[in-house]
Amino acid sequence: MASGSDQRYRVIDRLESGGMAEVFRAEALGLQGFKKQVAIKRVLAHLASKESFIKMFLDEARLSARLSHSNCVQVFDIGVGDGTYFIVMEFVDGANLRGIIDTLKAANRPFPVEEACYIAIELAKGLQYAHYLLDENNQPLGIVHRDMSPPNVLITKHGEVKIVDFGLAKAHTQLEKSEPGVIKGKFSYLAPEAARGQEVDARADIFAIGIMLWELLAGKRLFLGKTDLETVQMIQRAIVPPITRIRPDVPPELEPILARALASDPNQRYQTSRDLGADLNAFLYRFGQHPVSDFEIGDLVNSAMEHRRREREAQRGTGVEQFLQWAEAAVFQFQSLQTGEHTGARALDVGTLGFGGSQSFGYGGDLRGTSGGGRAPIATPGDLSALEDDEPPAQGYGEAPAPRLPTPAPQHQPAPEPAMLAPQPKKGSLATKLLLVLFALAAAAGGLWASGIIKR
Repeated sequence: MASGSDQRYRVIDRLESGGMAEVFRAEALGLQGFKKQVAIKRVLAHLASKESFIKMFLDEARLSARLSHSNCVQVFDIGVGDGTYFIVMEFVDGANLRGIIDTLKAANRPFPVEEACYIAIELAKGLQYAHYLLDENNQPLGIVHRDMSPPNVLITKHGEVKIVDFGLAKAHTQLEKSEPGVIKGKFSYLAPEAARGQEVDARADIFAIGIMLWELLAGKRLFLGKTDLETVQMIQRAIVPPITRIRPDVPPELEPILARALASDPNQRYQTSRDLGADLNAFLYRFGQHPVSDFEIGDLVNSAMEHRRREREAQRGTGVEQFLQWAEAAVFQFQSLQTGEHTGARALDVGTLGFGGSQSFGYGGDLRGTSGGGRAPIATPGDLSALEDDEPPAQGYGEAPAPRLPTPAPQHQPAPEPAMLAPQPKKGSLATKLLLVLFALAAAAGGLWASGIIKR
């Protein structure tokens, strides 16, 4: 596999976008016709000049590249292109947990108890691996995700559950250190100690799994106030209604497991994700009404994917709009970031991450931040995980909208035709863009004239 300036990525479609980054589905192209489907997460250009944000971005890439587990999305490459930065990750062909929830809600179907517990078990597996991962010196990395939430749970159409976006993860090796008392993560999925501005550890992620499991079963949000402050206050109190009171068909034997996962005092909570997963597994074995596996989870995902496909078909733009979108996508230039390239922080050195000197490619998923806004903003500009959310919480839950980020920069729409993302000489790039824009405007005007919208 070629690396550096020989790297090629061919964009196929845009998957997601938010106020901080956007994600594309792409192909990594190698020697002798080698192809691999990947995802590319690109920082929006207006953030590329912000040093603290780029430091956080490199932290995320460096940390995520260490993770190699079936329940964690893998990161393979980091690069720079068109004046901004991107990471290349494993492509997850499926839906996130938020989309699955919304689909079931739209169909007025409760989330099956067995499937909800199975997903929680898979999340516990991934977190147990991350929490106890060692570095090359056999020392604990001390990873805490700190932003476990439905949009950060990706599930393939084959039922594989994967955790994405360690953008807020705290590890001993991070460059961008957290400030004491700074809240990070989506407010609705914080642990009480995080909502109080206290230090957090792996038990905060366990609390988040408990929230998600409770919400899957209840069909509504657990902690969601009318304002950010009200949401944080609800979490600080950590009052959790018994799930059997809301949904009587849930076996009462699940109640003590949820209560322990959602204990306000971390010392009363499950101390490891493994313990939580083991208890949920034993519950399924004893009280499950039907067998559950990746096959059943895959059925839920495929329903969500079909629902999303119909929505996208209904929102498809006109031919002129699609051409303008393609013209903009066509000027992307991606190339792998060279070690030592100036970014305000040390560039990712893939050689130190176990890939070998000449190997450098792959994909990724979503992105995540401290004080105020829908997910807590990190130190100043940088909220890498702002990607998936802009989540419309009213969809699927019918409750008040979650706090939103500051007004995002204008976003690009999916390109209808593939564009090649490859290193190009910097000379003439501005002229090329101007020519493309002029050509696009001329074509748009011609299309409008032909359709009768513009008259002589």
